[in-house]
Amino acid sequence: MFVLVRHAHAGDKTGWPGRDADRPLSTLGYWQARGLVAALDGIELRALFASPTTRCHQSLLPLAAARGLRVDDHPLLAADARPDELFAVLHAPDADGAVFCTHGEVLDALAEITQATGSMCVPPAGATAKGGAWIVECGAGPSPTRRYLPPIPAG
Repeated sequence: MFVLVRHAHAGDKTGWPGRDADRPLSTLGYWQARGLVAALDGIELRALFASPTTRCHQSLLPLAAARGLRVDDHPLLAADARPDELFAVLHAPDADGAVFCTHGEVLDALAEITQATGSMCVPPAGATAKGGAWIVECGAGPSPTRRYLPPIPAG
């Protein structure tokens, strides 16, 4: 089991004067990041990974504090990383119990791979709101399961 998170709301990138990688969460995004803690309550987690962007890290910080975990950069979660390599990471045994926070375009690129391979271990394209998450179970039972956790509060 692993969790895929789309970073929480970060406001309009055209209004941000700095580098896009440094764009922080908006006020709504901070509340969505806090909502993720409650949404994942009762789910055993062992590691937190984020795209090397401020908004992805900030999306996981409340969860890290609540669980006593740290947020580690994972370069394959970056918007310009190769989705086929991330797909392989998600299907490796080391993904069990991990949370991966990334960008909408990465989730959409993963969805394209799943269409080509027939895998159900990532969400469909365009199905994840900012701050939303998917709990994905690939190894148990006859077929993979995905459960969507909408952002709290909704954007």
